[in-house]
Amino acid sequence: MARSKKGQAAKAAPKQKARKARLFWLFSLVAMAGLVVLAVSSNLPRNTPAPRLPSGRDRDRSGTAATGAAVAPPESKEAASTNGLEQTDVDQTVEHLNRGTELLAQGKIDEAVAQYQEAVKLDPEDEDTHYNLALGLARQGNRDAAKAQYLEALRIYPDYAEAHNNLGNLLVADGKIDEAIAHFREALKLAADSASAHNNLGNALARQGKIADAVACFREALRLKPDYLEARYNLGSSYLAQKRVEEAISEFREILRQRPDFAPAQRRLIEARQLKTK
Repeated sequence: MARSKKGQAAKAAPKQKARKARLFWLFSLVAMAGLVVLAVSSNLPRNTPAPRLPSGRDRDRSGTAATGAAVAPPESKEAASTNGLEQTDVDQTVEHLNRGTELLAQGKIDEAVAQYQEAVKLDPEDEDTHYNLALGLARQGNRDAAKAQYLEALRIYPDYAEAHNNLGNLLVADGKIDEAIAHFREALKLAADSASAHNNLGNALARQGKIADAVACFREALRLKPDYLEARYNLGSSYLAQKRVEEAISEFREILRQRPDFAPAQRRLIEARQLKTK
């Protein structure tokens, strides 16, 4: 998902945090990212929130003293020592985040969560530490704790599009559709080119019975990402709900052209053809 560039945060301490780089990886969004419109299947491909390496708001974490009228005297060894300790904490935070991301990719979720928790302890005011911890907790099935971490990330940085999107998916799973929609819309204000957020908003709207609005969201998701099979499946299912059988068949055929073994689309295509013969 495209991320909006985060502005640099002012700090009182005579240093700023070093830049951290994000890591994207495509796989399912917190297990509930790819909820389909009318049928849920564990085989459905999902667009997942990426566990990220530390990055935050493109912040400079060089650890150099801030420029200004008051400059620490050269002989101030205490100040130099303090800055060194702070930089060590930053390095350790990055190390824990990197290790956590590696473990999460390997499916070692409990170990990944432990690494992210250490990162949060070292840098509790960094939104990315909370974001990554939320990802791990959600993978553990601990949705309440994950939501709390996403909210903490948003407290620190309210314009965090990915956190809004992922939190929305957790709220959908809890049946809090109105709250979820608010977060998806906020994510799209910040990242209008997010195919994932458009798809997720469409899913939430479909759950409210607003199929026509959902169709518009799924179409936009596909315009942004034509190979987004989950959005295409949701679009086909929405067409089927609207009795637009020919259009539904077209979408399911396209899915199977790209991925012949996609069982949910196979079943839906059979259903659509049966409706056509009636």
